[in-house]
Amino acid sequence: LRPAPPHHLAAPPSLRTCTSRLGRGSGKMGMRAGPLEHWLTCVGLLLTVGPLCAAGHADAYGARTEHVWIKSWDAANLSGDARVPAARSQNELFPVVIFANSWACPEMEYIMETIKLAELGHLVLEYETRGWRPSSGTIQAAGRKDQLDTSAVIDYVLSRKDWQPDPNKIALAGISYGAGLALLGAAHDPRVTTALAMSGWPSIESALFHNGSPNLIWGEVLVVSGELLGHLDPSVPAMWKQVLHGNESGFHDWAAERSVETFMGAFEERLVPLFLSNNLEDRLFNPEDMFNFFERYPGPKKLLLNQGIHATAEIGGLMDLPWNHIWNEAIDWLNHYLKGTAGLQLDVLVDVQLRSDKSVREKFYEWPSKRIASLDFEMGPRGMLGLHGSLLPPAASAREETGGRLVNESISFSRRSGFNAGFPIIGEALQVFVDSRIASNLLFASKQHAIWYYTPLARKTRICGTPVLSLDFTPSASTWQLVAYLWAVNWADEGTLISHGTVSCWNCTAGERITREIQLRTLCEDVSGGLGFGLNMFSELYQPANTDANLKMTFHYSSAFGLKVPEVLTGSDAASEFAIVV
Repeated sequence: LRPAPPHHLAAPPSLRTCTSRLGRGSGKMGMRAGPLEHWLTCVGLLLTVGPLCAAGHADAYGARTEHVWIKSWDAANLSGDARVPAARSQNELFPVVIFANSWACPEMEYIMETIKLAELGHLVLEYETRGWRPSSGTIQAAGRKDQLDTSAVIDYVLSRKDWQPDPNKIALAGISYGAGLALLGAAHDPRVTTALAMSGWPSIESALFHNGSPNLIWGEVLVVSGELLGHLDPSVPAMWKQVLHGNESGFHDWAAERSVETFMGAFEERLVPLFLSNNLEDRLFNPEDMFNFFERYPGPKKLLLNQGIHATAEIGGLMDLPWNHIWNEAIDWLNHYLKGTAGLQLDVLVDVQLRSDKSVREKFYEWPSKRIASLDFEMGPRGMLGLHGSLLPPAASAREETGGRLVNESISFSRRSGFNAGFPIIGEALQVFVDSRIASNLLFASKQHAIWYYTPLARKTRICGTPVLSLDFTPSASTWQLVAYLWAVNWADEGTLISHGTVSCWNCTAGERITREIQLRTLCEDVSGGLGFGLNMFSELYQPANTDANLKMTFHYSSAFGLKVPEVLTGSDAASEFAIVV
């Protein structure tokens, strides 16, 4: 099923409009001083999309590009580029769309989408946040200074009466860093009409210190790139050191100031329409976190969950490649809430792309959905051969008595257990872009340092949502880490990773029995053959809390040791709402 092209994609922008971004003169970017990466990015974009540029719409607005310097609340200078539509009357007002740059990216990253929006009659400004060249100041990582900057940028746009901005129609939008700033700005500034966040975050603490496990790889990427490509405020690496040492109390307040969920009350008071889009393989801003935020928020909202790693699903739109579902939906959202045009599927609340067939998107018209059921399991111990345990229905009960005591099993620490979460970043990217899946040969996994459980599946099962793991265990030390894996398992006991999660503790009581519930990464995938689940005590993705070879973890087979997996009901169970949006 191929939808008709949205009205705003009937023709790409004109080549004259595309190339005007490089025009000379003080009113354009022209030959003004700026870092080399600004120019390389712009040239790369034009070479990529140049062949797509043709005559614009008959009813399209002409627009000019103007480079501006915005003096913020503390006199910091922020670099910006505006796309100003040509007004057809002196009384015409244009809705405002403001984009903030992604981490380590120049403000012109949105150039193609801003041109398109300007031709549709939106006044668009993209700006470089403080600390990123050529803007002044230091990178605050979305701190209070950045949040005040957002309001200062709005002040500036509204002060430009020659641009004819509409003060009652203001949207904030962005990808990654820009997405978080858009949501934070919408929470703090009552002038914001709507916000669009693509690959954004609800919680900085959960992104970098998820369930007490430091997000080692992505945290290092953020700090190192900030130091190399911008002026990173010293507070950022200082806080990252607190995370690496497991000091949650030293990190909590800093993270809360930068976390969107901290300001849920402000959103609820104004019911700001929120357009949210995150990627299912994103190991920086976990999709389950945004899903949880979406579920709690009572205002107008829409959530897209796409196949991709951090910020990759949006790239096609930045290069103006056709049929980018996220940007098509985003532009429809802006047109609806800022211009009142039809075309937006307001009845679709949650839109999830299938991993095993990316042309399919599951669409849910209510959430929680009656089309989602829970496959509930309890863990059963390893059999006589000791190969693997079982995922058992609760009615079968994983609890067994031996000499009046519950059965339990233990594993010890090792960096090598046979379980594979993928080579950091590269492994994630390869499985998304070239379908090179992350897999583990479970048959040869260590029985001393890992344990896994299995159940056969009688039919193909569509798992779509967030799995929930409940644990019942006793650690031998006060500091520890557990890593959980969910696999699709074939006949040869090869497990293809479909989800994972982690939990750590830095100040528990050694030898004390613990029950804990955690969420694994949200997914949407068809699984055939069998379902596998495993646990070990180390992954290269996270800073380990304890690497002592004597560290042991004992698992207790009780009703508190189980797994809940979300299944999409089909056929006679529920009406199918599959949608193909190739």
